[in-house]
Amino acid sequence: MEEKTASIWKSTFMSGVYLAIVLILVSVVFYVTGNTFSKIAQYLSYVFMIGGVIYGQISYRKLLGGEITYGQALGAGVLTLLFASVLSSIYTYLLYTVIDPSLMEQMRIFTEETLVQRGIPEEQMQMSLDIALKFQTPVMMVVMGIFGGAFIGLIISLITSIVIKKNPSDEVPA
Repeated sequence: MEEKTASIWKSTFMSGVYLAIVLILVSVVFYVTGNTFSKIAQYLSYVFMIGGVIYGQISYRKLLGGEITYGQALGAGVLTLLFASVLSSIYTYLLYTVIDPSLMEQMRIFTEETLVQRGIPEEQMQMSLDIALKFQTPVMMVVMGIFGGAFIGLIISLITSIVIKKNPSDEVPA
């Protein structure tokens, strides 16, 4: 039993590292092209997250000898995205504090433009902007990235575990 517990950590950590590398590369590509706040980058990241969770679940299933319960698949998927979220959040923190601190101001401007496009009245605009800016600090982005990643990992894993699971056969060999 302990061997399976130990292997889930190593397996999901490695899957999480691979997923984090892909997510960071997507972020770098969109940053370099000047599209840091692009919706396409966000949607593309979700596609890679789904693929990363499935990869993590299948990798763990292989370590278990080709059989995995729904709960084991769920755990593997959540852990994979949790590890990826921690690593991606570290990159995000470095991006906004060390690599390009001007991104904080660019994000504020982007948020303000988004509120204007939504047609929010002027009197509500400043209040909405103040609330948004409280969550747009590098530390809050790290915290929300980790917890949000775990939550998204749970949602994705709840669905993908249905397909990935392969319960041990209940049949008695003849």
